[in-house]
Amino acid sequence: MQKRSTKTATTRTRLLDTAGQLFRCQGFHATGLDEVLKRSRTPKGSLYHYFPGGKDQLAIETLGHFAAQLEQRMSALLSSSSDPLKALRKFLLFTVKSLAESDFRDGCPIAAVTLDVANDREPIREACEAGFQTWLRVFVQHLRHAGLTETRAKSIATLFLASLEGGMILSRAQKSVAPLNAIANELVLVIQASLARVLN
Repeated sequence: MQKRSTKTATTRTRLLDTAGQLFRCQGFHATGLDEVLKRSRTPKGSLYHYFPGGKDQLAIETLGHFAAQLEQRMSALLSSSSDPLKALRKFLLFTVKSLAESDFRDGCPIAAVTLDVANDREPIREACEAGFQTWLRVFVQHLRHAGLTETRAKSIATLFLASLEGGMILSRAQKSVAPLNAIANELVLVIQASLARVLN
């Protein structure tokens, strides 16, 4: 029974990981189920066993899976230093490094899917919104812990996430980390100024 449960988890996770990788590189519409099956080395019957709702269900669950994975990584990076600015820089460095190492292919799957289907698939749009909200909560908690008010933390967290997503698009378009680095420097200055006001 344990072996079967492990195999089930492995097959399902492999499908989610593969779909997430394809979504982040090429978006929702350009990703076909046959490609997901081929890349994940999974029989078609398994895909419909785990995702009877087809591609839409696979997308919704993939976005939740990816959001949860990045939430864990973000939380670990942001809690790795007692200095809130140093912790944010580490997270930004991780983002820049990951994008560059993929030769600027690996964007954010949630952003890619949002751009593709937010207007015509409401359940998927809701999954995209939920993913972004998960990350915003992590940033807000980090900024609140650093001393900012709830209102200010939410405002800066929104700026941070929007700038990060936009910076990734610009960096992919230019095949350069320069936009992300410029955004990172400006974000650090904004947060530094906000924290200075709290301490004074």
